Amino acid sequence: MRALSFIFCLFLGSAGIAQDMDLKSLKLALAQRAVVIAENGPSVEYELDGIQIYLIADESANRMRLISGITEESKVKAEDLKKMMEANFDRALDAKYALSNGFLWSVYAHPLKELEKEQLIDALYQVKNLVNNYGTTYNSTDFIFGVDN
Repeated sequence: MRALSFIFCLFLGSAGIAQDMDLKSLKLALAQRAVVIAENGPSVEYELDGIQIYLIADESANRMRLISGITEESKVKAEDLKKMMEANFDRALDAKYALSNGFLWSVYAHPLKELEKEQLIDALYQVKNLVNNYGTTYNSTDFIFGVDN
């Protein structure tokens, strides 16, 4: 019985350990799903299904971000802005709509070391989906938080 308890404790203890994602692993995982267009140190431009997605990472700050430009801020209508803010609450999930430097972006940000590969791949597709769904459903996935599917 003690041996079984010991094994169970080992399993529980190892289940919460992060995989310690680093920049090299991050780039490799993304390159398995998207085409690398250009690379400049911790910044990489990818193409996924016709959408440009940029990785910006900083290992010393333990942060990473996937971003994709959607349109110029001046082209965003007030009713679209309202829909995007509502989508950020329940339909955009982990990726979000954001305005910066005169552009509308699809953005996913996360601590780098704590990021799991499955989360990263999901984030890549969520960023792409927000670009594709701008002006229609504004969804990042088929799941809508807080609604029975």
